[in-house]
Amino acid sequence: MKQLLPFKVGYETYALELVEVQEVVEDQMIHPFPGSPNVVAGAIGFHGRIVPVLDLARLLGFPTGKMGQRLIVLVNRRGPVALGVDQVRAIISVEINQTSQIDDDAERKYIHEVINWGGEMVSLFDLDQLQVNLESLCNQGGG
Repeated sequence: MKQLLPFKVGYETYALELVEVQEVVEDQMIHPFPGSPNVVAGAIGFHGRIVPVLDLARLLGFPTGKMGQRLIVLVNRRGPVALGVDQVRAIISVEINQTSQIDDDAERKYIHEVINWGGEMVSLFDLDQLQVNLESLCNQGGG
């Protein structure tokens, strides 16, 4: 059984495995991060550390607008990173056999599985692919 933290970005519902989430925070002051790629909204002070914040809507190609006020701080092998999302929902539990793999489609490059949860499609977010793409963006920008 997997425990998932569902969240909304734009009109889509995504989820992360709970073991990948350190904390959900709201109304944090996001400080600009000059020279960073446009998907980096800035940085926050989080338990004595500086944590970069990604504008997940921009990263996923949604129309740009005001980033959501909720941040999901991830447990990350190379240090924490926060995802700016519109809404965080209650934790759900799913059986492994409820998920289905999806093809590696360009539009879905950050999704590795999809589940049907009470009639709603929930896309499981692929943090490994996010890490690869962030490293590529940083290398292009020189840091």
